[in-house]
Amino acid sequence: MHVSARLARIAFERGALLGLVVLVAYLWLAPTHIVAGDNAEFATLGAVGGRAHPSGYPLYTLFLRATSWLPLGSAAARANSATALLAVAHVLMLHAACRAWGIRASAATWACAILAGAPLVLRVHTEADVFALNSLAASVILWLAAPRGPLEGTARTAALGLAAGLGLANNLTLALLAPIGIWGVVRGVREAKRVALPLAAAASAFVVGLLPYLYLFVAPDPASWAPVDSFGDLADLVLRKDYGYTSHLPGGNPIPIVTSLGGHAALVGRQWLWFPALAGLAALGLKCARDEHRVAWWMLAASWLLCGPVFAARLGVETSGVGAYIGGRMQLLSAVVLAVPVAAAFELVAERSRAVSARTAQLGAVAAFAALVVIALPRLQRVHSRAVEAGIAATLAAVPPASIVVVVSEDQCFGGRYLQLAQGARPDVTIVCAVLAQRAWYRERLARLGVRVDGTELTVGNGEALLATGRPLIVDGTQTVLKTARPGYPVGMLWRVLPRGARVPSLGEVLDAQRALFAGLDLDYPRPSPDDDFAAVAHKRYAGVWRDLSRALAAAGRPDDAAAALDVARQLAPD
Repeated sequence: MHVSARLARIAFERGALLGLVVLVAYLWLAPTHIVAGDNAEFATLGAVGGRAHPSGYPLYTLFLRATSWLPLGSAAARANSATALLAVAHVLMLHAACRAWGIRASAATWACAILAGAPLVLRVHTEADVFALNSLAASVILWLAAPRGPLEGTARTAALGLAAGLGLANNLTLALLAPIGIWGVVRGVREAKRVALPLAAAASAFVVGLLPYLYLFVAPDPASWAPVDSFGDLADLVLRKDYGYTSHLPGGNPIPIVTSLGGHAALVGRQWLWFPALAGLAALGLKCARDEHRVAWWMLAASWLLCGPVFAARLGVETSGVGAYIGGRMQLLSAVVLAVPVAAAFELVAERSRAVSARTAQLGAVAAFAALVVIALPRLQRVHSRAVEAGIAATLAAVPPASIVVVVSEDQCFGGRYLQLAQGARPDVTIVCAVLAQRAWYRERLARLGVRVDGTELTVGNGEALLATGRPLIVDGTQTVLKTARPGYPVGMLWRVLPRGARVPSLGEVLDAQRALFAGLDLDYPRPSPDDDFAAVAHKRYAGVWRDLSRALAAAGRPDDAAAALDVARQLAPD
């Protein structure tokens, strides 16, 4: 085959052209800083190693450690860019999976282009988190289990076992693809015309795929979740004991099933531009009824139901604000699995249209991806802005030496640890994640640092004990008991609690200090809107500080200063 023909085949038949464009776009979109709580945690783990929050996610952590050499500046930049590379691999693998399900290249390219340009996909797949690797693992399963998959017999069962094990070593939600994965193994057994060897190969490969969990025994502690010293500890972490074993997220208010299902339908609809999603579900029904491989399509439908509506009903997370972002990431697997039926719907359209050549259709798909990126860019720039990191950095810079800082929000908790462990900022400060203080292992870790805390909200007794250490005590706005029971004053976005009888700075001194702090704050980024998740939360903190100062100034008889402070609050609040 001529070189140009071979390159054209790779570019169009295997989706390489789309992959190249996605690569450029994703690396450009990957932020160079932390943008959320989990993102900060994984950026830290990529830099120094450790165990992530339950279920540990060892495969992804090891990947971040293996790519920590990338010459991209900050630890966050390296972790985010490395994750973008996984996302590009996912696009290419999903294209191959669609082809293995008997779908022509142009239809596969259109489906992959729409999903790759979906707003939540663009965001989550370009920031350090486990979901890009989860999408890649799911695409591998879909590829290997497909009726026209690349392997047969024992090779198919072994590859599926390995992919399943590795996928579960990244994210347990991959288990929701069990129907199509098991069907692939059954098909492999039938192709091998024997039972024992293919099943043994699948089981052995599955165990090998789970080996990354052994890393949790030797992972360093400074940035880690609970210690893992026994297989019982490992089971507790993997099975999410700290979250109550059966819960996906700790705490939170119960969400009605109808609300969860409606939120999931809206999420999938937005990612697939609505009509392709509906067309994909219709095509899935047709394939289940008429296709020669309809049993395989039935298993694909079962997998989609499990990782889509069933999982959404069980997940029960909020459908607005930060909760919608957190829950939306966890439900992206549904959109990924739906890619094959959506591609099948495009295939049905292609069969009835000969007016456009296959290559022209694929060039159109690449252009559509670029258009989707342009449309999503304004909000993506806001949620991926420096708002989160800048606010945490300013807070750390403002607190006195050797402070004990008690915070609740995960972006401040993990973000502060990122700046300390990965960036070397303020190692003298002890950050206490108040939510984790409910857990014995975390209290023991703090006790070794001379800090004793019990519970999410500090009692007056806890506060007195911390003040007795002689170290400055800084708390966030959730610590209402201490803020009202002891003297204090604002420090950046937090509050300093003082011992009884200590001198409280004058209102003028506090105002001057806050002006100096905010004058040095990095605000050179798009101002977030109220629904821009963690970026909006950061700016609500900024505005809250100045609203409090405005009220204090008004009460002190300084109306002009109060009006000026309120104006600053309005300028800093989410737009």
